[in-house]
Amino acid sequence: MSEYYPFILLCMIFLHIIDDFKLQGILADFKQISWWKKNCPKDIYKFDWVISLLIHCISWAFLTMLPIAVAYKLKLPLWFLIAFVLNVIVHFIIDHLKANLLKINLLLDQIAHFIQIEITFALFVIL
Repeated sequence: MSEYYPFILLCMIFLHIIDDFKLQGILADFKQISWWKKNCPKDIYKFDWVISLLIHCISWAFLTMLPIAVAYKLKLPLWFLIAFVLNVIVHFIIDHLKANLLKINLLLDQIAHFIQIEITFALFVIL
């Protein structure tokens, strides 16, 4: 399997780009608190940004981890699920810092996501 490592990593990066830039669609707006305040200011919609951001993070974790699942021929260890959940949580925090708290810019956001990908890759493919 080691001969496929570079391709697995490239697939993870490519799927990151597809999900983080192409597939988000309306979620790019919906995951921002400011969008909900401007367009749906009623209290009932106050936390709808959370589910939108969570959906994006689940999609991202699924796609970026898909090459690993394929490499494992879908015979995944239990810690795959743990890594999946951790990737969702970390991605949520990073995107919340960028989209809502305005603490990081797009460059730092992308660097953090690439670090996530590298760590996930290392955990499953190299170790």
